[in-house]
Amino acid sequence: MAEKPRVESAISVEYLRSVVQHLEQLGSHPLGFRVAGTPEERAAADFVASELRACGFDVVEEPVPVDAWRLLEAYVELESGRRFECASFGGVPETGPEGVSGRLLSVGRGGRRELDRLDVAGAIALVDWCDDGLWPYQVGLELGLRGAAAMIVSSLPGGPYYQAPGALGSFDGLWHRQGPPAVTIRKEDAAVLAARDGETVRVVLSAPLHRGAHASNVVGTLPGRRAARPLLVGAHHDAWFSGAFDDATGVAGMLALARACVEAGLRPRHPIIFISHTAEEYGIVESSYDWCFGAWHQIVAEHREWSTRAPFYLNIEGCGRPEPFVVDAPPELAAWTRRVCRPAALDGLLPHGWKLGAPSTWTEVWTFLAAGVPGVNVSTFSSEFDRTEYHTQHDRSAEVDFDYLAGLTKVCARLLLAADADADRFLDFPARARHLRQRLRGVPHAGLERALAELERADGRRAFTAVGRGLLGLDAKETAAYPHEQTAHDVENLEAALAALRLGQRAPAARRLARVGLNRLCADLSHEAFALERSRRGRRAPRACWAAQGDPDVGPDLWLELVSLRGEPGARPPGPWLERSLERHLARARRELVRRLDRMAAAARGRTFPLPRVDTSASRR
Repeated sequence: MAEKPRVESAISVEYLRSVVQHLEQLGSHPLGFRVAGTPEERAAADFVASELRACGFDVVEEPVPVDAWRLLEAYVELESGRRFECASFGGVPETGPEGVSGRLLSVGRGGRRELDRLDVAGAIALVDWCDDGLWPYQVGLELGLRGAAAMIVSSLPGGPYYQAPGALGSFDGLWHRQGPPAVTIRKEDAAVLAARDGETVRVVLSAPLHRGAHASNVVGTLPGRRAARPLLVGAHHDAWFSGAFDDATGVAGMLALARACVEAGLRPRHPIIFISHTAEEYGIVESSYDWCFGAWHQIVAEHREWSTRAPFYLNIEGCGRPEPFVVDAPPELAAWTRRVCRPAALDGLLPHGWKLGAPSTWTEVWTFLAAGVPGVNVSTFSSEFDRTEYHTQHDRSAEVDFDYLAGLTKVCARLLLAADADADRFLDFPARARHLRQRLRGVPHAGLERALAELERADGRRAFTAVGRGLLGLDAKETAAYPHEQTAHDVENLEAALAALRLGQRAPAARRLARVGLNRLCADLSHEAFALERSRRGRRAPRACWAAQGDPDVGPDLWLELVSLRGEPGARPPGPWLERSLERHLARARRELVRRLDRMAAAARGRTFPLPRVDTSASRR
């Protein structure tokens, strides 16, 4: 592969640095924020387009329909006039210029049992985001239904995010329209507010929302010797705060690769399409799947042809922090990834090591995989970064090792060139069959077992489209899984709950039911809130976006059964109705499991299911 040294030698550390530093200074707020559909995101897209045009590429800025949310100002003010700087979550409603005033009320983590002991009507609720099991938007829904005026969120010491000193955080919103305005605050400032419980405070959030706006995916093409079947390289230019690591480094790597290919005079077999996505962090309101929206729109609405033609997609997430290089690869690409990365490590390009990971719905590669495009995601994310500086103002270029980033960009070049050289033979379908057998875990289905034997003999790109569309799924929490896994888990727990109930063991029965679908949330949400949350989940939910590809089984609504088993005040006492209800839910779950296994067997035999219909309709006003 004579092109490899030429391309690698053309990758410039200083160019990588200049791109990251340019993007990080684009923001609607002193701390940053280039959010899809805003002038700042437009400036980022225009910059990327100009850099690709400077390489001589044909460049198209493809419109993506979004609900543009633009953070301008956010703070909490005491009666004394003292202010605490805040941020917020994407899509959260603003307060208006006068803000919202009310009694400050500490509500702990904000579950319904804590709220039942408090009068939150008209109050400003101070919420501790202390675990991943109950997200702020779910607490916001419960608070909104109870009449709270606004919400202040912090992640106190020991929490899941924003643990760096002085960290101020943001995230995609997922906000329900019933939820009140909300801001995030530093944990240090939250401690000050907690000592002022009961005092009047004012929350101001200036964050206009423009429904039906447009953002842009930027696409530049390097021609190949063959006109069809393009290789794809992507990153995302939108960001919370400055987003230097997440994901200006990915955009820089993508642009540096494009530039190096031109400077090296590369004439690839396949066209190479370089992409900068919008709306990775947040794209639309009133959806439980509001992230990775730009990538989803591109592969499902704009370029459906890629789902059957593109041999490979390389997604570059945050890279360059001094952590191991992580390649999230499906089973079909694991062995191929090892063949590329092991020599790269021996060549000194991976000084912090490397490891294989599993594709995640938190990166844009998943929606491409589920559409049928083979691909990997690369990054140097770590659990420590996620806990401390992820989506905070600490994500700055000073934290990036640009020499390391240059080395990782060279590894990306090797992945890309290897795919170009071997696009028809690098897919390992026996590995997929082995992986799925392990995950079946005794679930019987003779047809699927026979189909997996056929899958082991599969060959070529077309088979992967069938695999992506038929074997990639989601569980109830949007975690990547096989389509049967959540349903099989639910059947197991419903069977165990029913057996425990028949023995008069109510507590074990309740524990098992809480593991079915989304029903873990019943402990923290009222029935009204749980029903609203559940109605936004699953493939048939409004604005389901990429979740429609994964067909998550959110399970039945067991709220009434759970409060009955737990003996909560006002609950219907357990009786024959409860056993009959569980029998009905179990019968439905068993039928659904058979349906999913049948569909998986068809996909393993090579049947290609159609892509879901695209719903980009405007949200309700």
